[in-house]
Amino acid sequence: MIGDHNLSIPEQDYRDMDIPSYSLLASISKHGIDVLGGVKGNFFQLKFGSLVDDICFQPSKLVNYYQAKGVKSITGNPKIIIDAILADIDSVPVGEKVKVKELIPTRLKKRSKVVSNNLNDYKDSIVIEARANGVYKNYSDDKVFNTIIGKKENLSYFADKINSRGKVHIKPDMWEMAIEAANTLKTHDFTKIYFDDTPGIELIYQYKFVQKVNGFDVKGMLDCLVIDHDNKTIYPVDLKTGEDSAENFDEVMLLHKYYLQASLYRSAIKAIVAKDPDLKGYGVSNFEFVYLSKMNIFKPLIWVVPQTLHKAGWDGFTDRFGFKHKGLTELLQEHNYAKNNGLCSYVEKDYDNDGRKFLSGLIKNEEE
Repeated sequence: MIGDHNLSIPEQDYRDMDIPSYSLLASISKHGIDVLGGVKGNFFQLKFGSLVDDICFQPSKLVNYYQAKGVKSITGNPKIIIDAILADIDSVPVGEKVKVKELIPTRLKKRSKVVSNNLNDYKDSIVIEARANGVYKNYSDDKVFNTIIGKKENLSYFADKINSRGKVHIKPDMWEMAIEAANTLKTHDFTKIYFDDTPGIELIYQYKFVQKVNGFDVKGMLDCLVIDHDNKTIYPVDLKTGEDSAENFDEVMLLHKYYLQASLYRSAIKAIVAKDPDLKGYGVSNFEFVYLSKMNIFKPLIWVVPQTLHKAGWDGFTDRFGFKHKGLTELLQEHNYAKNNGLCSYVEKDYDNDGRKFLSGLIKNEEE
């Protein structure tokens, strides 16, 4: 069945696969093939939508990936000592070993220690850093240790700093809004079908695939795949959020080139279905975008991509505002040409024309 084609690999392993994806092709469409040669932007910058996605479809990711609780800072000598210990531990995860300073009666050396988020486990380190920084000079070792661990705020600061390393820090108000938005999607009459346990309906979240489509190797990760076994119909669905109102998603789609995603993913799912004998008789419905605006997180709308736009996503088109958009075929050709020629800086047409490009399309028509 179609679930057998869902790649059972970690998300980062999927992202590391050197195969073109919708997001990469959209970047090429916006910025050109320079994005392949090291001119990078932060394409995976945290957005509100990423958080809502994970709350809805990957809740197990939240604890280890996000930090919604702020770290309440401390001051004075305790902060100097604890920050020095944290620097010594660096980014080693809790439970793994790290070389830390240790007092051996009359000398100092380093030994392996299992990283803990409990400050009580760092007596030697506390004493060493106090001596190194010239604080608590007249205190005995035991008094230095007890002074630091005797205050709850010091223990909390250390634990929060350890536990938040490597996580994406978000503001509490964003977290609360994302929780509210996810609850809306799960309970709203229009969208709860993507979350309800309904007889005859199979739901697969974060569906990862690698597939050859129209002669090109591509990859994708779909938020939700709805399989209606009773009617033998598969619905590819992706969740989007944004600043614009729900009614203006058509303009948002053009701006972010979501039509590329719809065309690529639907074609890939159709190819998967076509080669699996267990899916004989199943059809793939038009791609659906579930859109929720931050202007009103209680008002989701489902936008269904028409067949004409699915085709235009591959062929390219001129939109109603007169702007031209490259299709998947041209973008994949540009990608493959650049990759096959050592990440060259030009598309093939630029070489053919000796780097000369004609400034056309600036004027609507000659009569104007």
